[in-house]
This record gives sequence, structure tokens and C-alpha cells, in this order.
Amino acid sequence: MIEAKVFASFNEGFRASYEDELRGEGFFAALAALDPIPRRAEAWRTMLAIEQVTTQALLSAAQALGVANRDPQALRAEGAAEADDWRVLGWYGALLVMRDEFPVYLTEFGGLLAQSPPAYAPLVDLLIRHEVAFIDFAAAELAGQADSMAVLDTYLSQARAA
Repeated sequence: MIEAKVFASFNEGFRASYEDELRGEGFFAALAALDPIPRRAEAWRTMLAIEQVTTQALLSAAQALGVANRDPQALRAEGAAEADDWRVLGWYGALLVMRDEFPVYLTEFGGLLAQSPPAYAPLVDLLIRHEVAFIDFAAAELAGQADSMAVLDTYLSQARAA
């Protein structure tokens, strides 16, 4: 079970969030590469694109705060290794985790938002919105909605335009 992290400072939380986005890139890339079902592989690739656009949005702030210290490729490799656990869950098991456990990240990001200097609040909001997109996608997919990927595509379009 995923547990919300509580951060001693905004910088600590922003660093952890930025690093988690890089891990997410490796995670979703690994899932996309190995899923034999084209529609599911497309969903994983879209989630990868969401992580990439979110990471890119956070990069300059992470650099300005001095928290972009770890090797991005090493973090992506950590994420790819974590994907092995999800492959065992299968598609529906992974969706259940996203729907039922990812809301803990909303709590985590809410705490980070409360610590955020005003200039960084829009970036934390971006983290919140990307997590909501994952949760909403999982709920729609589990409900059998044919247009479940629309929520991912909408977030991606909005994030790219920002």
C-alpha cells in the first residue's frame, strides 16, 4: 500500500516529487514497451508522455531550488525496475492500484502545496492535476468507458499548452 510522504520543507518535497516524475518516466516506458495489447501500450505511452511533460515543467524550478542533483537516467532506471512489480498485477490490477491508491498522492501534493511559496504553487497544482488524470483514467477504464483515454489526452494537451 502506498503511503503519503510528509516533507520537512518545500524543497525536500519538491525534490522528491521531481525525482518521482523521472522515475515515472522509466516506469511507464517499461510498461509500454512490454504490453502486447496495442491499446494498453498506447495508454502506458500516454502516461509516459504525461510524466515527461510534467518533469519538463518542473525542471527549471528544480534547478533553481538546487534539488535537481540526481542523475535522471539512474532515476528512470529505478522506475523501470519498479514496473516489474506492476506487470505481475496485470492490467486490471494496475488500474485498481491507480484508482484506489493514487489518491494518497493527492494528500501528499496537498501538503506540498500548503508549504509552497506562491511562485511554485502552479507547479504543485500541475502535479495534482496529473495525478487526478491518472486516477480518473483508471476509474473510467475500470467502468468500461470507451473514451477513458480522453482524460489523459486532455491533461496532456493542457500541460503542453501551459
